[in-house]
Amino acid sequence: MKKFRLYYDKDKETQWLQRMANQGWALEEFFLGVYTFVPCEPGEYRCQIDFLENGADFEGYCQLMEDSGVEVICRWGRWVFLRKKVADGPFVLYTDTESLIRHYGNIRAFFRFFSALLLICFLTNLVNYLVNLHPAIILLDLIPACVAVVMLRVVWRCSWKIEQLQEQANS
Repeated sequence: MKKFRLYYDKDKETQWLQRMANQGWALEEFFLGVYTFVPCEPGEYRCQIDFLENGADFEGYCQLMEDSGVEVICRWGRWVFLRKKVADGPFVLYTDTESLIRHYGNIRAFFRFFSALLLICFLTNLVNYLVNLHPAIILLDLIPACVAVVMLRVVWRCSWKIEQLQEQANS
């Protein structure tokens, strides 16, 4: 079964994948918003999505996951889709607050960088529009602007999660 979804929140995406696994559908593949599922026993797997640090050794990462009983389903850029059989015990990627804060900080930095690039595209196109006054240019300019707004929302959400974790650690 294939399903198309666009997620910008890793936690919501993980929850959806877990609901699918609980209903008997295990993720097999992901590409550009298209999720491919295969039948499994309902509740057989725990699902997680990880975001690799820049320059991470993916082969070493896969070996570490395999050694801990975790299956690497697929990778899309720096995103890694993982699952572990429920019968094999709990599945938590980040067990301490500091590593979780670093994890959300990496996601925030990634989206901050690309939203800045898109905003530069937006401003460049806007200047081009003001010089040429061609309506097609302003319409094309709306695409990177809208995507940048979505990415800035991810940046805000990661910042909010980091603040919550820091408050939790300090109390």
